Order: sequence, then structure tokens, then C-alpha cells
Amino acid sequence: MSRARYLIGLATLAGAGVAGYWLFDLVRSRERADVFALHIEFRDSRGLRAGADVKHRGVPVGSVRRVELRDDGQRAVIDVVMRPEAGPLVRYGTRFWIVSPRFLGLTQGATGLDTLIRDAYISFTTPDGENPQLPSGSQVIGNERPPSNADVGLEPFERGDLAMTLLVPENHDLAPGARVLFRGVPTGELRGARLAPDGTHVQLELRIRREYRHTVTDRTQFWVARPRLSGALITGFALEDAAALLSPFIGYHTEPGAGVPVVDGHRAAALAERPDVRVGQVPSSALSKTKSDATPIANDAGVRAVRVYYEAIERDFWSPDDEVKREGCGLLLEDGAGRSVVLTARSVCDGTYFVRDGMGADPDIDRERIRVGLPDGSVVQASRSWTAADGFDLAVLVLQDATQSGSDRQRLDFAAKPTGENRTVLALDEQVKPIPAVALAAATLATHRGGVVFEGERVVGVLGQVSADDNNPVVVPLSQLPEALRPRQ
Repeated sequence: MSRARYLIGLATLAGAGVAGYWLFDLVRSRERADVFALHIEFRDSRGLRAGADVKHRGVPVGSVRRVELRDDGQRAVIDVVMRPEAGPLVRYGTRFWIVSPRFLGLTQGATGLDTLIRDAYISFTTPDGENPQLPSGSQVIGNERPPSNADVGLEPFERGDLAMTLLVPENHDLAPGARVLFRGVPTGELRGARLAPDGTHVQLELRIRREYRHTVTDRTQFWVARPRLSGALITGFALEDAAALLSPFIGYHTEPGAGVPVVDGHRAAALAERPDVRVGQVPSSALSKTKSDATPIANDAGVRAVRVYYEAIERDFWSPDDEVKREGCGLLLEDGAGRSVVLTARSVCDGTYFVRDGMGADPDIDRERIRVGLPDGSVVQASRSWTAADGFDLAVLVLQDATQSGSDRQRLDFAAKPTGENRTVLALDEQVKPIPAVALAAATLATHRGGVVFEGERVVGVLGQVSADDNNPVVVPLSQLPEALRPRQ
């Protein structure tokens, strides 16, 4: 009997062992199925520890499981696990690197400074295209430093941001992510750098954020900021662009009111060194600027106002040529053909209408350039396609390479004759943003020319002048617009 009990106990123990191993293997296999595993090799672990984060675009998607040496002792092997949904981000060509503090010299500055107070971590970037996904458990070779040409840690472009190219004689160790400063305020960043095909210069791709793109005009001066000591022993020394000691950046300066905003794709050449510009004091007008207490127009989301910029040259035979500039507003529409057009005052966009030479004769206008600032902050080129007959102050501009939603047709009254009752005008401020409507009696052509005129909640015209020779303000009714140019019913 005792022998039988012994055998039964031994069988029970063996069965428990088998069941335990099966249960352990089941849990382990389920654990493996719930994660995406990788083995990454680096020459140096750079202080990386087990438990450190694995991040993609700054978002943690996994962690480091183990850090150990390869069998030959030549490289560090990092075992990482990531959430299953992060698996599709790991494809052929994906680059991994360890983020830790790096000081790259006085010209390139420092990177990974966020790890001074936090542990080092692994970051990676996914290549563009449809590269196949790596299977879980793959072994890859990590980069020893962040890729220089990757859009690492940069915010994506947003609608209305300015994309432009700056041409510089040499790169001065600028790297993607380098700041672009205006009056010491970061307004954008460097997105990429490449050598020109003929090798004569370097092309820098810049992004200026939407809210600051009005600070860049065709008269803006750019330079690559490098520390410069100026002054004399008697008068004292001053260190200009001291912030470039640690990291070079791109600076620019625009004189107030100089030039017009530029369109996407604008190209500019940087100066060889920082220009001798002096920033003046805060204007006294800024101290008296108060918030408008006017009542906004109710339900005006369907009416889209824009800003119009006009430039030209008046040719003079007996005297130097004159530069002609004017700014105003307009109403964004879709005409009968579905094109994006702007209805505005002719006195905003046609120098032959509002310019007179010294002898009172018609002017010789040359090199006209018209640009339109859209509600999303972008600026596009436009051309004048129609002007009203009989001297009416009305014109239509066609936007080039732009399709924009026009104003709501139901808000536009092409039959009304403005009576002056409950009349308001909608214009734009200097930052190309709508401002509340103001009473037409208080509006002046200098600030509201081309503004959208309402009677109640319906648009009845634009603000212009009486005629080419009479610059008193008047409402030019929408009824002057030909049927073919009006939005479709």
C-alpha cells in the first residue's frame, strides 16, 4: 500500500510540474504576442538603463528590457519591447539612436539637453514610403548620432505657414531645427539644408509659422547669426548675437511698413554678415492702442474678407521713377466658372485708376504685382481680370494656383441698393485677421478701402471712392458685378 501511495504521489508531482511548465510557457507566449520586440546594437550604450523609454516623435511607445554586451564585447545589445500598435512604425530603413546630452562645439551647440534631468532614451524615425515592416524579434544596427537630415522633433507644417528658401554662401554648421528669430522672438525653424546643384551656395529650407509670416516681406534682410564683438575701448564693447555662441541661428529684420508679404516658395539671399540695423523704441501709438468695443457682425462666418497688396512702378520721363504701393481689403468669392476670385475696389489694385503724374495726365504704370492674404494666413499671387466701366471703383482679381472656399452666396445681395440704414464695414488688421465691424461713418479709405459693406447681415457692396478723380468714400454696390462673374445659384 505504501508503494502504491509513493507512485501516485510521484505521478501527481510530475503532472503538477508539467502543468506548471505548460502554464508558464502559455503566459510567456501570450506576453510575447502582446509586445513587439527588437534587438538594437550600438557601439556605446551611453548610460542607457533597463526601463528607459523608447519614443517616436517624442511619444513613449515602448521601453528597454535589457542592456548587455555582445559575446565578443565589441558592441552593446539593447533589447526593447514596444506596444503592438507601434510595430508598423518599424520598417526597413527605420533609424534608431540614443538620446543623451551631447555638446557638439561652439558652432553646433548641444542636443539631448532634456536628458540632463531625465534618463537617456531611444528615439527612432520611420522612413517615408511603403517599406515592408520588420518582424518582431529582428536585430538592427542603431545610429551613433541623430540623423542630420531627418525632421526629428520638428512640428509638422500647418495651413498658412510660410515655406521659403534662403540662399547662403555656406552652411555655418546649421542643422535641421535651428531657430529663425525676428527681434529675438523664435518665429520658425530650419527644416533642411542642401548644397546647390552647381556647388556655388547652400539652400536652406525655412518654415515661418502662420502667426509671424507677415514679418517676412520682399524687403526683409536675412543673415546667419554668429557672435560678433563690436565697439571700441573708449565707448565700450557689445557682443551681438550672443545666443549663437551655443547654437547658430538665422536672424532677419524687416523695417516697419517695408515691402509686401511673400508667397510660399519665396527665395531670398542672406547677407554675408549681420546688417547694421538698430531696433527703435516702442512706438508711442502702441501705448494708446485699446481693444475695440464695437459689436461684431452676427453670424459673419460665411463672409470671407481678405487683404490685398498692390505694388507697381510709375515711369517718369523727366524725373526718377516712383514706387507705387497700396493695401486694402476685398471679398473672397467663387465666380460662375468656379474660380477663386476677390472682389475689391479698383483703387486698391489698379495704379492707372488712382495715380496721376505731375502734369495731371494718365500715368505710365509698369511692373504691377498683386498679392492676396487669405483667411488661413497664406499669401498668393493674383491678377486683375475685370474692372467696372463708367469709372466705378470696382475690380475682380483671380487668384493664381489657389482654390479657396468663397463667401456664402446666400449672404450676398446683388440686387440691393445701399440705403445707409444699419450699415457697417468689415476690414482687416495688420496681422491679416478679422476685426469687429465698425460704423461706416467712422471708416476711412486709408484703413478700410475695399472693405466688405453690410446692411444688417447681408453684404451689399465694398468701400471705394466716388471716382478716379474724387477720393471721397462711397459704397460700390454688388449690383455692378456682371452676372457671369457672380457665384452660381
